[in-house]
Amino acid sequence: MDPRLDLEILMYPSFAYPLFEIQSNRITKLWGVCSGLTIHKKVKELIVEHNDSECLEYAEEIIGIWSKHTKNHYLARKYMDFVEVLKSEYSWFGIATSSRDDIEIFASIYLSQNTDFHTNVVKWVQKALANYGSVEPIINLDRIRLTKEIGGSYQVLNLVIALKEYIDYRDKILRSSDENSKKYLLRIKGVGPKISHAYLVFVKKSTIYAPIDRNLLSFLSKFEITSNLVASLPRKDMCLKYVCDSCPINISCTYYKIRNVFSEYSAWIQTIAYVHTKLMCRPRRCRECFLKQICSVQSQWSS
Repeated sequence: MDPRLDLEILMYPSFAYPLFEIQSNRITKLWGVCSGLTIHKKVKELIVEHNDSECLEYAEEIIGIWSKHTKNHYLARKYMDFVEVLKSEYSWFGIATSSRDDIEIFASIYLSQNTDFHTNVVKWVQKALANYGSVEPIINLDRIRLTKEIGGSYQVLNLVIALKEYIDYRDKILRSSDENSKKYLLRIKGVGPKISHAYLVFVKKSTIYAPIDRNLLSFLSKFEITSNLVASLPRKDMCLKYVCDSCPINISCTYYKIRNVFSEYSAWIQTIAYVHTKLMCRPRRCRECFLKQICSVQSQWSS
């Protein structure tokens, strides 16, 4: 076990976050599949506790071991070097998820639109879980009860509609290829490329996808080697009509550029970008940042 592993930071970017009680050295799954599972970091080992052996194995998915790629020989040399720089600090970091809690993950992703995830989304999802043990029953609540028990924001109100549609498509989404799953997801009201990509990462565990958010765009813009990847956002109308390789506007699409360059590292880099931008990237921390030698913003802040 890498001694740098911090369970609190590991869970920070995860859409499974609301399902857990989280501390720096211990996480406990409070709801969903394998509830009661505890993962505790001691000095040189992780201790996993549950009375079901399948849940003990499931812990590997939760802490993101599945997403750690060790081979990058297929990347272009300059991007391979960039990945190696990131690994020098974040090789311990995986994508934490709980794919068997797909309804809760979908809700968590959907609710994260235009709001603070850790302040609002976690609160909304945990209210549903505390009241009903699952998010699914909220589709049967009338507006007054929904507002009283969960929240009255437009994200919560819209989720009820989207969740009904997700449940209708659910079997097809879970059983289809990633590209077909994406098309089913995009048929749901309020679901665009960012939500569908996040779902494909956190439920279908396909790391070639990356939700294009402002944290990723900000992160990539800081480095000469990756700034050219920042272009236009993916368009829902085009994603519904085409797969990426045949899309007539793919050369101007940020996601297509990232996928072509980083392949199976795409989701991992997006996750690192989120953590680094949210928790680490501050003017006062520039001098100690492991990326300072290649960061254009660092030179501006230091001048």
